[in-house]
Amino acid sequence: MKNSKVLPLTLLCASLIAGALMACNEQTDDVSAADTSSAEETTAAAAESVTEKDQPYSSLLKYVDYGGAEFNIYTSNTVNGMNMSILQNYAEKETGEVINDALFARDRFLEENYNVNVNYTCDDTNSTGQIAQKLAQSILAGDDAYQLVILDHATATKSLASQGAIYPLNYIDTIHLDADYWMPELNKNTYIGTSMYYPSCMISPRYFGSVYVIMFNQDMARELDLGDMYTLVHEGKWTFDKMMEFARLAVKDLDGDGDIEGDDRIGLMFESHEGFLLASGYSLVENKNNSLACGLEHPEMISFIQHALDCFTEQGVFNDGWNVDGESVYANGTALFTNPCTFSLDAYRDLNYDYGILPMPKYTEEQERYIGFSQPWINAAPAIPITATGEKLDMIGTLTDAMVAYGYDYIKPAVYDNVLRMKGARDEQSALIMDEIFSNITIELSCTLNLASYRPINEVFTSKLGTAEITSAYAGAKKAIESELAGIMKSYEEFAARLD
Repeated sequence: MKNSKVLPLTLLCASLIAGALMACNEQTDDVSAADTSSAEETTAAAAESVTEKDQPYSSLLKYVDYGGAEFNIYTSNTVNGMNMSILQNYAEKETGEVINDALFARDRFLEENYNVNVNYTCDDTNSTGQIAQKLAQSILAGDDAYQLVILDHATATKSLASQGAIYPLNYIDTIHLDADYWMPELNKNTYIGTSMYYPSCMISPRYFGSVYVIMFNQDMARELDLGDMYTLVHEGKWTFDKMMEFARLAVKDLDGDGDIEGDDRIGLMFESHEGFLLASGYSLVENKNNSLACGLEHPEMISFIQHALDCFTEQGVFNDGWNVDGESVYANGTALFTNPCTFSLDAYRDLNYDYGILPMPKYTEEQERYIGFSQPWINAAPAIPITATGEKLDMIGTLTDAMVAYGYDYIKPAVYDNVLRMKGARDEQSALIMDEIFSNITIELSCTLNLASYRPINEVFTSKLGTAEITSAYAGAKKAIESELAGIMKSYEEFAARLD
């Protein structure tokens, strides 16, 4: 196996991950010796976790001898300059860190069972958008240097797909998207018409780092005598209005200047408005009858958005990255509720206050389940360039499918059990809540596709928070949204037709 490092091409592109990662730029992976184990131990522990389905999925695959063929993969191990283990896509060698060693073992699994040489180009350029543009130009010029690309949905895969540089994965016969290890229930919301470009899967640990949650300051909750938050969740009573009820109780002017700011005691600092919308049971973009449609046609969704906006403009509620210093709030524990992404949970271990983890709140108690949002600026997808054809395409599909199956068997427990449920949660209840969160995750295509027409909708939560309301914003953007969605459908359908 070989690895070629690519030097950074440019400075950080400020819009790479919008506001989603603003509060987390300084985090690094800090793993103690007590948190590590050998790859052999990791694999053995993971094997125990799959015995309930009798055998690991990867052991049921049909292995093929490819005669020492090269399998060249283009990927990155960083996002916006961050290099935590949960963001890693490739391992050059064993280090004793569980995620790293599971990734390393996966590639040895491919080499040993399919007789291939797995090679990586690991590009840690800060701008994933520039990486994607460079790849698209190369692929469309006929360069077949790479058989597989593993990068994020929204910046990389979206760019490659929109330019017709990669296959829809359901076009490839040797990829089995309906298999359990591809998590088809999760991915049903990510089709563009009948094409699948953006599957969440265990080819990378990043899916488990991509989900928004609610963190609460347990010390503050005890001081305010708010009761058992976890019981609320388990009884189905953790709702948006209950969160706001508690948040209002937390607000306190600590410096006596008459204004509530980030260094006072605040109720809520939110980061992802999309997470709250999806948690309410609605989507901004829907794939209906194999066509993209705007979810804002639902009056109930408009009503919820306006209610959320009214709450988000209350005293003591702030939007992280827009009207408050998020890093200071996290460090000092001045908020009752915060709204981070799961990739950052490891940093909470070092905070000087006690915290707990909650799912995104339901709209009402009548809503059947809690719904989590996997954000596409972190979540990584496999992408197969259109330069591959015939038997070579079949081989790439087989190897990609095997990577996902192996990842489901071994990378999933490595990251989920060791990083999220153990290292990222201080108490047993939080670990159980993590199970609740990941039992029902969804994707938002308006984010994945980075739709320009949705800018007025997003601005009511960000730059125009408190000065714009959703009804007029949607009325002004409606024609542009419909036009952009129709244009995307036409482009993707035409590309799919050329493949048939």
